[in-house]
Amino acid sequence: MKHTLWLLATGLGLAMGTVWAVQGAEQAVPTQGNEYKAEQSLALILVGDGGGRVQSVSTGVIIRSDGIVLTAYRPLKGAQEVQVRLGDGEVYDQVDLIGFDERRDVAALHFPASGLASLSGAALEEATKGDKIRVLNADGAMAWSSSAGVLGPVRLADEVLGAGHGYRVIQFMAALPLGALGGALVNSRGQLLGIITASPSTRVQPFAVPVESVAGLPAQGLHKPFGTGKNLAPPAAIPNQGPTPEEQPSSIATLAKARTLSVTTRTMYFTPFMLEKELLNNTELLALGINLLDGNRGGELLVNIDRPLFTYDFTYSVSESRTGTVLATGKVTAIDGPHAAQGIAKKVVLELEKARAVQAAQANQQEALNAQQ
Repeated sequence: MKHTLWLLATGLGLAMGTVWAVQGAEQAVPTQGNEYKAEQSLALILVGDGGGRVQSVSTGVIIRSDGIVLTAYRPLKGAQEVQVRLGDGEVYDQVDLIGFDERRDVAALHFPASGLASLSGAALEEATKGDKIRVLNADGAMAWSSSAGVLGPVRLADEVLGAGHGYRVIQFMAALPLGALGGALVNSRGQLLGIITASPSTRVQPFAVPVESVAGLPAQGLHKPFGTGKNLAPPAAIPNQGPTPEEQPSSIATLAKARTLSVTTRTMYFTPFMLEKELLNNTELLALGINLLDGNRGGELLVNIDRPLFTYDFTYSVSESRTGTVLATGKVTAIDGPHAAQGIAKKVVLELEKARAVQAAQANQQEALNAQQ
């Protein structure tokens, strides 16, 4: 069996670093016991304002049995008090920040514990687009929850709405429940692929930071204690970290409900057929149930292509045919139209998938809220 070893120096005074094994694809699909272990490897992170009032709630992923947790950094920035709650009811109110990466939005925390269940990391090179994944998170209403999905591509953050710049992210298709920020993206073997840093919001596409990119955070040597979180208590429901269904942008709703699409062009360097060919061969578009119509017949959505003079940039816009409202825009740099069509097709399908995922997430959130009432 192939093993990749990540050595993580403790940074906590231990003589030797702890080995975090990343086991290969030969492992069996997890049993019920593995799923229980994944559940026990989650933590609820409560951040307070210094007066015992909860400002934010997120998930933490235990990566080492001695109380090392990876989570989202954003809620912790400027935090006055922090509390960590485990699924077995244990509460820790003395928490230290031992490492962080602000660009990737991931932090490492330590709390005084031992013998905890932890998630082992998975080598990203062994993951394949289309693999089954699960999003695991803890929240204040339930000890843990999860949603199933499929793995998307590994891309530069610059290419993903809301992700930032200069690092890799893992895209995936799955509903992001409330409290998913800082949660775990795991493969079918129950191994940790990434830390989720996209909020359950209509304004971003679901993505996670590869865990192998932040495995060294516990070794930064930082030792910043937060104020005691002993007075913090989880809310009855997770504070909404994104727009409510009523606030959902009309662009997302329009993209999500559309079932027909047509292509037009403003440049002699690109014909509608170039993109139509790529879209017709795109299995992901077919899975969405979207029909491609001739530009003269018109679809609910209109994709228009242009190429500014003296450039190799092919720009596109997706608009609502009836009103002309622009719903999404982008560009692809390519040597010619056929090559540009490949990239544009992928980006357009990604916009449609994102909109469907957002609506599914909103529906799941509403169901969870209804169940609590």
